[in-house]
Amino acid sequence: MSGMIDIIIRLTEKDDASQVSACVDSVARERLFLATTKGFSVEETCEFIQFVRNAGGVHLVAVNRGSVVGWCNITPYTFEGLTHCGRLGMGLLPEYRGRGIGKKLLAKALPQAFRNGLERIELEVFASNIVAVRLYQYFGFLEEGRKRKARKLDGMYDDIILFGLLGEECLM
Repeated sequence: MSGMIDIIIRLTEKDDASQVSACVDSVARERLFLATTKGFSVEETCEFIQFVRNAGGVHLVAVNRGSVVGWCNITPYTFEGLTHCGRLGMGLLPEYRGRGIGKKLLAKALPQAFRNGLERIELEVFASNIVAVRLYQYFGFLEEGRKRKARKLDGMYDDIILFGLLGEECLM
């Protein structure tokens, strides 16, 4: 990537759906970081963004000079007895990794999710994604379990690590 970056972290808007869809698809097709290996349609993305917002969750984008380069969502569960919990998902385009943008996304998303009433945030991450594991640990997420050989893709196995963070544990 050439040129300067000028990252803005903000709430996702309906008009961002096309760029968010393309961003998710790009990261998914790397076949390394997301459970899916392809993205979702613009319509599905728009519906998901609206669902997250309506459910009291958080959906943020990282924008560089008008282009969405990453996202972070915390989606509340809707099942009775689990509505105090949310599930975190995030990603960045390759050329924007290693620049502290993921940290900025989480620094804004986590406090907002807890302010919105969530008491627990959880996620799953591939054990091979060491950078993400360290990022979550930085924010106080604790490993709560491990699914051994949970993913088999292209003949390779990977464990899935389960992380959880309670509001009172958040290092913000």
